[in-house]
Amino acid sequence: MFRTLALVCLTLTALAAIACSSSGEGGRAVAVEQNDDGCTPTTIEATAGEKLDLQVSNNTGKDYEVEGIDGTGLEEVIVPGGRDRSVGFNVPDEGGTFKIKCYVPGGTSTIIEVHAGEGSAVNGEPSSSQSPTDAGSADETVNVTLNEWEVVPSSSSVEAGNIRFEAANESGGQIHELAVLRVKEDGSFEVMGEVEDIDPGAAGSVVLDLETGRYELACVIVPGEAGSTVDHYEQGMHADFTVE
Repeated sequence: MFRTLALVCLTLTALAAIACSSSGEGGRAVAVEQNDDGCTPTTIEATAGEKLDLQVSNNTGKDYEVEGIDGTGLEEVIVPGGRDRSVGFNVPDEGGTFKIKCYVPGGTSTIIEVHAGEGSAVNGEPSSSQSPTDAGSADETVNVTLNEWEVVPSSSSVEAGNIRFEAANESGGQIHELAVLRVKEDGSFEVMGEVEDIDPGAAGSVVLDLETGRYELACVIVPGEAGSTVDHYEQGMHADFTVE
């Protein structure tokens, strides 16, 4: 009886440990602070092949997002206002400079650079062109043109359901992206999905299951991302969109 109870307790303890573990567990701890004026630090010194545990603290009332850009392999992580998250990042073995975007969609943005050795795995080069992809069946398609400095959808409203967004970059030289942002009650944004790093003359697509509400279609590239020197959202690259 006592042995059975002991095994149950050990099993529950193990499950609790797994549930509480983080993606950055086992790496070198690096504190990242998210404040109203952006994120700190802006540079992190590392070694090639090292695992980092980014211990992110959001000290604001808005949701922040953390994601790799310009080819950096770090999937998007949402850090709700007033919360903490542990984000794991494995520095590639070849070393180089790797960019992590720490931002409030449509608001404050900071590019954190991870420097590791003398390699050149990323070095600010944009990712390759994207082609339209079939992400599943859609109830309706919205074609979106991206250019300096505007986002022009073929329709400003659709009925709720699976919506395919076909984004075409008609710029002569700027990389753009399409982010579908849900407008929350407090006026802040939640990223529902995006097509990233669309080269001039290229296109990409995404299918999203959207509920009724207010949205914005935007390009949220910031200075230091994809070779840009300006904030594309602030330049006017956003358009109101409604799901009925």
